[in-house]
Parts: sequence; C-alpha cells; structure tokens
Amino acid sequence: MSQRYLRWTLGWTSLFFALIFTPGSVWSWGWMCHRWVNEQAFGYLPAEMTGFGRWARVVVAHSSDADHRKTMDPLESPRHWIDIDNFPEFYQGRLSHDLDSLKARHGHRMDVYGNGVVPWAIAGVTETMAVAMAAADWGEAILLAADLGHYVADCHQPLHTTKNYDGQLSGNEGIHLRYEIDMIRRNLDQLRVNCAEVTYVENPLEYIFATIEGTWLYVDSILAADRQARSEDPAYGDDYYRILWQRTNQFTTKQLSRATQVLANLWYTAWVNAGRPAFPCSTAIASIADVQANPQKHHLVAVEGVVTIGSGVLDREHTRVYIQDDSERGILVFDHDPIEDLLRGDLLRVEGSVQEYHGVTELSGPSVTLLERNCPCPQPQVLSTGRANDDRWDDTLIKVRGVVVFTLQEENWTRLHMNDGSGAIVVLVPENLGINLDTVDVDDILTVSGVGTFLADEGSYAILAGYSDQVVLEEAERDAR
Repeated sequence: MSQRYLRWTLGWTSLFFALIFTPGSVWSWGWMCHRWVNEQAFGYLPAEMTGFGRWARVVVAHSSDADHRKTMDPLESPRHWIDIDNFPEFYQGRLSHDLDSLKARHGHRMDVYGNGVVPWAIAGVTETMAVAMAAADWGEAILLAADLGHYVADCHQPLHTTKNYDGQLSGNEGIHLRYEIDMIRRNLDQLRVNCAEVTYVENPLEYIFATIEGTWLYVDSILAADRQARSEDPAYGDDYYRILWQRTNQFTTKQLSRATQVLANLWYTAWVNAGRPAFPCSTAIASIADVQANPQKHHLVAVEGVVTIGSGVLDREHTRVYIQDDSERGILVFDHDPIEDLLRGDLLRVEGSVQEYHGVTELSGPSVTLLERNCPCPQPQVLSTGRANDDRWDDTLIKVRGVVVFTLQEENWTRLHMNDGSGAIVVLVPENLGINLDTVDVDDILTVSGVGTFLADEGSYAILAGYSDQVVLEEAERDAR
C-alpha cells in the first residue's frame, strides 16, 4: 500500500459535549478553506442558475464530506492529490492523461492509483453530477457539487501535486499542515476572488491537467518560504506564520481564487451537459417524525416547525436551533455560520440536508424562511426520568420531574442527574440561562423541560434546557424537608 493511503486521516476529537461542537480541522486546506471555496464559487454562476444558489448553504456544509470518507473508504484518499513528479515523463511534457495507460506503463514499479488520481476524480464527479441533474435528483447533485468543490480546491494546493507532499524529502517536515491549515486559518479573511463569467469546459479532464503544472511550480516557493520563516522563528510562533504568509500569500490567494472559478465552470458544465434542467421552485414538506425515523432515505428535505430553542441560546458561534412540528417530533437545524434572530415560537420553513453527527440527526446547510412569529410552543412530552433515556425523544421537547442525585459545575454548563425512581437522566443547563443553579443541591426536586439529545461519548441521553422557565425548583418540597 502506498504511504499516501495513510497520509491524512480525519481525526475526530472526542468531546465531552459532542452535540455542542463540530468537527475540528480536517486535512487538505482545512475545513474553513474548503467552505470558503465552495461558497465563493456561487458568485460566478449566471442568472439562469440562480435556482442552484438556494442550496448554497448545503453545498458549503458538505464541503469536507470527502475528507470524512477517508476513514471509511480506502480508495478515497488518493482522490485528493496526484504526485505528478513521480512520473518521469511529466518533466518532458509527455505525461499520458489516460489512467489505464499509466497503469500499464508504471504499474510494475508503483501503485499508480495510490500515487493520486485527483484529475480523474474531478472529471468523474463532473460527469456524475450531470447525470444526477438530468434525472432531477437534486439531493444527489448538491452533494456531488460539494465533493467537486473539495477535489478542485485540493488540486490547486501545490503540496497536493508532489511526492514531497510534507517536505519530508527536503528537511521541511510538517510544512503541509503549517501551510494549508495553520497559515490559512490565520489569514482566511484576506482571501479574495476575481470577478469573471463562467465558461463551458469541453473536456474537464484536460482542463484540470492544464492547471496542475502551474500549481506544481509553487512547491519550491512554499519550501523556501518555510526555510526562511523557520530561520527567524524556529518555534513556529507568530513570526513564523507572518513570514510564511508574506512569502506565499500572492500565489496562495491566486490559487484559491482560481479554484473558485474552476469549480463554478465545472458546475456550469455539468448543468449544461444535463440539458440545462430547470431548478425546482420548492421541495415538498416532510414530516419531522418521518425524517427522524428514516434519516438514511433523505438527502435534501424541507420541513416546517416551531422553534423550541432559538439561535444564540446553546451556541453563539454557529446556528444550533431546534424546531418541532405537528408530528410531535423535533430536529436540530445546524450550520457553521450563525443565523441570528430565530426565536422560540417562530414558525420556520427549513430546507437542508439530512445528516447524522455523533448519533444526532440534523438538518445541515439550512435555507430558513420565517413564516410567522409568536406561535404557541409545542407542549413537551411528560415522561418519567427513566423513559427520557430513549432515542425516540431526540431533538424533541420533553419534561421530567425528579430528585437531583448529582450536580457538576462545568465552564459553560451545569450538569444535573435527576431520578424519580425509574432511572436517572442527565440534564444540561447552559450558564447563560439566567437562573442561579448554585443553590441547587442533591435531594432537591426539580421539574425540567428541554429537548432530548444523545451524548455520543457517553452512549446515553440527556435533556437540554434552553430557557429559565424550563428549570423549576420546587421550593415548597425543599422547605418541607
């Protein structure tokens, strides 16, 4: 097996409250940069593709799915690079662009597939996206659009085009992550795109190969910048990244800007090859209960429901909103970018992609429409503490009454365990709830409402309270004791 099969794997960070945090850095430009490329590409699309833009948040939300698959699919990783300088004929300008021919010529001395196949991956996804569009399978088409953006961005990263991918052959070990993640994260707000019209691409494979030589030429520039930055700051501190950015920002910005335009051109090409199909004006409303019962059946879905926990309550940096409909089930609406002013009692129409993250079903990349304000909130299901420990209540309003058997103050949360004799349930209360839980002691009796959720690292369930009126201390009971 090629070393590169093992080069980059997604490192899922085990977090105490998995529901609160999203995946951290992933390899190949980093997830923030992949989101940026996919998002910016929509700015190039012509007016006749405006309908495609309604799914922009979904395409951005799934921009790193290809990285996530690396841990499950051993064939995925080589789709993110090509060590083009491993082929002697590349230097002579005679490299065959036919994968079978390369295997026939070099298969005796190298694993050609493991050497990287990003150009063929890009051409293949462009073709498959066209097929999905022609079949009006828009859920599949938008996920393919997200994958295409990932591969195109990777193909414009110089260190994804060389056998010296991590500087391991030149004394620049570790440069891959320092350049594409750490440096970019510090300077993401300085990236810019060029205004241009989309163009149709006759041959996507040849189109991509035409970009690779220019990308590969920047490899030595990155390595030289790394050497200079290390000479002035061997500890890789702020000075190191300042110098690395100064030496590389011009071509790095150019490469990423170019990636957004190439991506838009390929999206447009797929649509033209599909016969320029009309984009649907709306998606049929689904029952949240059906989505929760069959998440694997849904790619793209629209639901309508009343907000039970609004934006900024559980997470101020991202969108983390819970809604519930007449099916008496709820669902989490999540996006990396915050959508503000979604309040408890708002009736929303939400279109997004169904995915499961750490055992929680969510609508990601949501397009949100406010239909009405100040609607009656759904009534919570009244349960015993033991019955609350069940996945049937995921994202759904529930209510329990019981004795506090354990308390723990965390940095941003108070963790309570409650039991009414039927079994314990965890209750998580954010610090910004507006009530003082310092006075809550073991043996106190509480009535708590909130949404049910799954704690992935514990394999158990919890209730998330979002508002002060959802945690009630029964003072009379307490005084009687």
